[in-house]
Amino acid sequence: FQSGDAVRVRGSAVVYKVVAVNNNLVTILISNPQPDGQYLPFTSTALQTVDESRLEKADDVS
Repeated sequence: FQSGDAVRVRGSAVVYKVVAVNNNLVTILISNPQPDGQYLPFTSTALQTVDESRLEKADDVS
């Protein structure tokens, strides 16, 4: 993964943007608007750092 990639946490429909990559840890920020046009609130889960194994590229999102 690299900064700017559109990704999802596996099993979730929410799209995030990659902010930073540090070894296997990827910091992701909620991407608004979502593919369906919805805006998601900026909550405690809007910015999070997860292991890259939990992420997949959101190939359907430009």
